[in-house]
Amino acid sequence: MLGINNIMTKFENRFFKVLSEADELDVDREAMEASLDDGTEASDFDAQMPDPAEANDAAMRAARATSDLAAQMQQELEGWVSEMDAFLHKLNGQENSIQSVLASAEADTIFDRMKQSEQRKITRVATELASLTESFRGYLAQTDNPQFRGV
Repeated sequence: MLGINNIMTKFENRFFKVLSEADELDVDREAMEASLDDGTEASDFDAQMPDPAEANDAAMRAARATSDLAAQMQQELEGWVSEMDAFLHKLNGQENSIQSVLASAEADTIFDRMKQSEQRKITRVATELASLTESFRGYLAQTDNPQFRGV
């Protein structure tokens, strides 16, 4: 409870400081107006605050652009995953894949010779590709995560 009182006191002090500075601004404005040359308007020196609607519109356009970019990246990532899945199936699938053709190769053929020397490499590449594809799927599952917006 002691911590909350300290926080409240801190905010109260800041609030009273802002109020006292507002009074000082009025005194400063009067002094500035008194020092102006004849024919010079004090309003010429007023700061123009941006229109909240325009600022909101700009923020909405930026958010929309970020969202469009994120959707485009998600679509591209989905394409990569699809292509890797297709190549993985071609490389090491159960039917009509490179690995299955080599495994069923007849003796004393070029495929038989390839089977003997390349089967381990194909398996290793297929394992690495499957791992990479699953990692990409993990990123794809995170595309709605706000942590990745605007990065």
